[in-house]
Amino acid sequence: MQRLLVLLLLASAAACGGAARGTAPGHVAPWLRADRQRCLIPRDLRENMEAMAQRCAEAFVRENGYTEAPAEDSTRWVRELDDDVGWPWVLARRSGTLAAHASSVQCSMRECVVLFPVHRPMLTCAYRAVRMTQVFTRIRMTPGGIRDIRCHERQV
Repeated sequence: MQRLLVLLLLASAAACGGAARGTAPGHVAPWLRADRQRCLIPRDLRENMEAMAQRCAEAFVRENGYTEAPAEDSTRWVRELDDDVGWPWVLARRSGTLAAHASSVQCSMRECVVLFPVHRPMLTCAYRAVRMTQVFTRIRMTPGGIRDIRCHERQV
């Protein structure tokens, strides 16, 4: 009997699976995929809101060409307010400007803000913010940047 219980326990644990993957599944409904500013990563209810917001923002930054990784899926590209040229120029200008991993996350009842370090030799302690609703929609890059003016004091 104990052996049966152990087998059932192992089988149910395997059926639940591990943590949710960091990429969107391939079987997303077309009406969901059509919204470029919606996070398509399945929600893992074991993680808190900040962890999910970070995963969504990191996927957004990667898919929109801000990291070193190439932006391959044009159905996920989102323009910023000042992106008034063709996509090749936009992606070339964005490429490698942000870290692939967020440095901090803060969620409130209305929205989440995720900060990414800017990768520029002359800009230390500079960040760009990705904002989204508390249900991980309307994901967008906030215009401009954030500079930590006390950063140099902490680094000394």
